[in-house]
Amino acid sequence: MRPEDIAGYRAVKAALSIPIAGGECEFTRFGFRDLFVSRALDVAQPDTGGAGGLSECKKIADMAETFGIRYIPHVSGTGVAIAASLHLLAVLPPHTPPSLRPIAPVLELDRTEDPIRQAVLAEPIEHVRGVVRVPSGSGLGIEVDRKALAKFAVR
Repeated sequence: MRPEDIAGYRAVKAALSIPIAGGECEFTRFGFRDLFVSRALDVAQPDTGGAGGLSECKKIADMAETFGIRYIPHVSGTGVAIAASLHLLAVLPPHTPPSLRPIAPVLELDRTEDPIRQAVLAEPIEHVRGVVRVPSGSGLGIEVDRKALAKFAVR
């Protein structure tokens, strides 16, 4: 369904018993507020890079928790996006649905073939037995491999 079709999300949510996720095409906390107030989602999935960066996405995550909506960032693009989402997840508390035990934050990690995603990082971000560690260097904790990046430049 189209990302802006809030009534459509609500209809799908009403018809199914599984949690409904969305919001990867939404921008800023103001757009997410409309999704939350309308109770259109069970899981908010903003794209950290597209929804306003770390600060804005932290505000969206806090608002999602206030509405009882789980937050799992949509991660697309390069390892830079993965690193940013990991750092955001690292500061989020577990989600606590009503009358249930807390659920730890989850990273959406796309494993489909992508020649750029990890190639632009000096050290790729990988999972080991389902766990992805937050990079610990300065900034986002990653180093961009400029030579690898140059291979993908359009001339």
